[in-house]
Amino acid sequence: MCFSARGGWLSLLMRSLFILVAFLALSRPVSWAAEERMFSYGKGPYELIIFTDYFCAPCQKAERELDPVLEEIIERGVKITMVDFPLYKLTPLYARHFLYAVNASSNDKEALRARRLLNDRASRMGALTAEHLERDFKNAGIAIKPYDTKTSLSAYSRLIKKYEVRSTPTFVFVYSPTDIRKYSGSEPVKKGMAELKKALSAQ
Repeated sequence: MCFSARGGWLSLLMRSLFILVAFLALSRPVSWAAEERMFSYGKGPYELIIFTDYFCAPCQKAERELDPVLEEIIERGVKITMVDFPLYKLTPLYARHFLYAVNASSNDKEALRARRLLNDRASRMGALTAEHLERDFKNAGIAIKPYDTKTSLSAYSRLIKKYEVRSTPTFVFVYSPTDIRKYSGSEPVKKGMAELKKALSAQ
């Protein structure tokens, strides 16, 4: 999990809390009753909510491993929601540009392309400004459509609070209102994915 960066877990936790407070301040709409724009893919009896940070190495690995099967599980009846958890300073910038990309296209394949690009740039600190990201999206042929992301970031914050997410990667598997399973860390996440595949096979 992403509490092992240089400077110790306590230092990272304090920094993460500061960024999360700033993220909440930026994302809070006028009223919680305001409509929240949340982008999800697929529909069916099960839901998978993925909490990751672009700059978290275990998260990058988890998303790479998930990538080949994501479209398959969407087709098999799983609703997928990706939530960017703000552990690092640049995460809100990257989160906004992911939202711009999914706002431009409702296609899950384009959403995955955008995440691959963002994870790649984060893994080698290849984009540090909005101008860098816009250039990279343009060069990759990925459309973006900017909008006021406050309601979407508010929805992220609500889900982070609802599922008490404290670290990344965290995957929440919703099988029913009374069967909700949360796994944090690379190996537990793999266990959760194996359980989901088993449930899908039993349908």
